[in-house]
Parts: sequence; structure tokens; C-alpha cells
Amino acid sequence: MKKIKKSTSYTLLFVILTAFIASSCIDDHLGRGNNIGAMKKVLKKFYNVESIEIVKDTIIITTLDLPDHTSPFYEESNPLFEEYTGDNPDFSTEITLPTGVTIDPDLMATEFVFKLPLRPKEVESDNQPTNLGPIGVALNGVVFFNQFNGRRELLDQREFNNTDQWNGHPSPRLSYHYHIEPIWLTQNMGSDALLGVLLDGFPVYGPVEDGVTLTSDDLDEFHGHFGKTADFRKGIYHYHFTEDAPWLNGDGYKGTPGILIE
Repeated sequence: MKKIKKSTSYTLLFVILTAFIASSCIDDHLGRGNNIGAMKKVLKKFYNVESIEIVKDTIIITTLDLPDHTSPFYEESNPLFEEYTGDNPDFSTEITLPTGVTIDPDLMATEFVFKLPLRPKEVESDNQPTNLGPIGVALNGVVFFNQFNGRRELLDQREFNNTDQWNGHPSPRLSYHYHIEPIWLTQNMGSDALLGVLLDGFPVYGPVEDGVTLTSDDLDEFHGHFGKTADFRKGIYHYHFTEDAPWLNGDGYKGTPGILIE
């Protein structure tokens, strides 16, 4: 009987050690914090999108990229058309392309499919730069763009003169997007609220954190940092919009980006 008890003790110890090692491996795979449950709750905050699904370790968000708020870029017959109500006296819906051609576009639906990692993990070196075009998606289905224009230059007054009262505008391909703080969302959800996700799966928040308005100097080279948020109590790397350049994203993705299908 003593031998049986001894064998049972060894078996129990083996099971405990195995479970501990497996748990450690899972936590390491997920990066800092195990946020699967929190991420699933975050996905429920998205609206004005075609669909959201989780397939194995991938989040798939499909959007038609049409804002749920008013804009002077909608055609006048659209119920969401509204004349510009901002404070830029030089605002115009006419957009001058890099070729020098000027267009005056109306918004059109553009389908984008984002395939994001359910378990985003920070990359410590060889981070991938963001491309021109969509780099993420807001809660209202509008896509995020980086800090550059079509000439790969930092945004300047030419682009801001085409930015509507909600800080969005269409690209030459007519896809509406935000380069800077989407004030429709921050006005309705709060300046410290979750606003969306980037293609690497890490969340994007407004410019305020713990009652403090952040600037780029408070963030790393990718325009984010690790910490607890209202949605991720265990902590997660996250990006912030700020009033100063580069506004949303700095030198690339902090994590490994997923796939964009357009």
C-alpha cells in the first residue's frame, strides 16, 4: 500500500508540473496577458460592419467602409449628406491627386476584409511598416490610414483642407478613412474610449488615458504602449490617437499584421 501511495504522489506531482508548464507555454504564446475573453467582448462593440467572425485564431471583420455619420462627401440625395460645419475656411470637397488632376468625389461602398490575429503578440525587432491604404478599422466600420498621403509624405494642409467635420475624407479610390482622431466616435464614446483595432490585432484608444491627454512624447515609436485599459484588465499593448503627428501610428506595427483583402 505504501508503494501505491508513493506512486500516486509521483503521478499527482507529474500532472501538476505538466499543467504548470502547459499554462506557461500558453501564456508565453499569447504575449503579455491572456486577453482572449476580453478580445471577444471588444468585438461586440463593433457596429456598422457587414460581419465579424472568429475562425480558429483569426478574427475576420468585413466592412463596406461607409461612415454612420454625416459628411459633405455623401451625394446630396443621401440622408447622411450634410454641408461642411467645421471651422476650416479653406475646406473643399475637391481633391487634387498626385497627378495634378482634381476630382470632387461622392462616397461609395468599398468592401474590406480584415483578418486579424486573435492572439496579437508584440514583435521586438524587424517590425513591419504600415502600407498606404487601410491599416486598421474603427468600431463604426470606417478604415484607418497611416500618417502619410499618396506621395508618402506626412499629411499637410492639402489633406486637412479635404477633411470633413468628423476628421475623415475619401481616398482617390473613394474609400472613406480617418488619419486623425475620429471625433464622431470620441464625442459619442469618450476621449479615452476604445476606437478600433489595427491590422496586427492590437486595440486603438482615444487621446486620453487616466484623465491625461497624451502626446506622441508619451508613446513609443509605434505610437502606443503596454498597460491596463478598461477593456483589457490584464494589460495589453495598445495604440492611441494624439493631436500631434503621427496621430495614430509611428514607424510600423508593434505586432505581426494580419491580412487585408480588398
